[in-house]
Amino acid sequence: MKSKYINTVFFTLLMLAQGVLLNSCKKFVEVENPADQLNSDAVFRDSSTATSAITGIYSEMLTNRNLFSNSAVTLYTGMSADELYNYTPGLKDEFTHNQITQANHGNLDNSFWKPAYKNIYAANLAIEKLSQSQSLSGSLKNQLTGEAKLIRAFCYFQLLNLFGDVPLITASKYTENVSATRAPIASVYNQIINDLLDAKSLLPVDYTTTERVRPNKWAAAALLSRCYLYTGDWQNAEAEANAIISSGLYSLEPDLNNVFLNSSTEAIWQLMPVRPGFNTYEGLEILPVSASSTPTYLVTSSLRNAFETGDNRKTVWINSRVFNNDTLYYAFKYKIPYNTVLTEYYMVFRLAEQYLIRAEAALNQNKIPAAQVDINTIRARAGLANTLASDAPSLKIAIEQERHTELFCEWGHRWYDLKRTGRAGAVLAALKGANWQSTDTLWPVPQPEINLNPSLTQNPGY
Repeated sequence: MKSKYINTVFFTLLMLAQGVLLNSCKKFVEVENPADQLNSDAVFRDSSTATSAITGIYSEMLTNRNLFSNSAVTLYTGMSADELYNYTPGLKDEFTHNQITQANHGNLDNSFWKPAYKNIYAANLAIEKLSQSQSLSGSLKNQLTGEAKLIRAFCYFQLLNLFGDVPLITASKYTENVSATRAPIASVYNQIINDLLDAKSLLPVDYTTTERVRPNKWAAAALLSRCYLYTGDWQNAEAEANAIISSGLYSLEPDLNNVFLNSSTEAIWQLMPVRPGFNTYEGLEILPVSASSTPTYLVTSSLRNAFETGDNRKTVWINSRVFNNDTLYYAFKYKIPYNTVLTEYYMVFRLAEQYLIRAEAALNQNKIPAAQVDINTIRARAGLANTLASDAPSLKIAIEQERHTELFCEWGHRWYDLKRTGRAGAVLAALKGANWQSTDTLWPVPQPEINLNPSLTQNPGY
């Protein structure tokens, strides 16, 4: 396998060093350490194994499909919002109809909750051991600690936007967390922002690899600007986005076909695929392998209708096929279902989002011309004329529109945007029918986790 990431054995080593079983529900359950337990202190005495412990987490994030760290967030939030539906009737329809029952709790647990906390535990242990290491150089300790804090922040960001209040665990001693309760969203955001501020100060400006698969300072800033936007800190959101845009390291790809390639000039952080024969899991799960293959996740008519006439994003990033005499549409941002040659990497953060963050942050500070300039930058790349929106109310809708058509089917942006702006009910109630409830904006806490930890409470409506 051609990969700059180390084999996942190092991730296993890292977790076993704390007696945590990778594929077990026992992260909140006390278990005895294995008799032959590897010494985690030894891992962080050597620069090679210490680096491998961190890069192994990235590898773990893409080793298996349908996880929060690869395709699952995009696909399941796409169904929860107004972007996607599954062609074959089944359990996934519960997400499309926002009627999630306990039949899907195992899916929520195995695809979202468990893997996110698994990575959080690995990051916690790494942060602790790196701080204690006496043999690693200061620059390497800073780099690896910054990456671990970014990983932890990334995992918590996804968890709280999917489930709301979640246990906030920042130590590796799992026995101390057996009765962890759900921390308020504000407290989790506070931890995320502190982690990202630390990561931004610890990570270098330049990438440590020839490709953008190991995060740098601007990767931390990219998530930080988003968190400031989500929490209404407009000034800091604008400042972080502006710093990234002005850094000179990134530029919008003129050709929309190139945005999601591993050579993309607008990539701030990408994850390199690690499974031989595959590029991204979204390409694998969405794209038809043949004319006779059954369709999977399809684009809704409401998403297709959201594009203005002449928007190149609709023609380049949405494709169609005829199946059983019906024309069906699917997302086409990633264009490769199978390939042993890696040309598409999984895009985590990209420059276009930063323009939209800066526009929204500027608008909320009444900087109308600045917001227009950034919106028009994104529209121009899509082949559209400048926005006609000229006041705060119309620009607010214009920014929502651009985020919808630019960031669709990426990391749950649409689902998260509708919730954070209070627009979920107004937009989704008309599409989802009478069964829509305001409590549908959060997914249920997986029942298996509540069974393990009775201190966890369930979200309203479930």
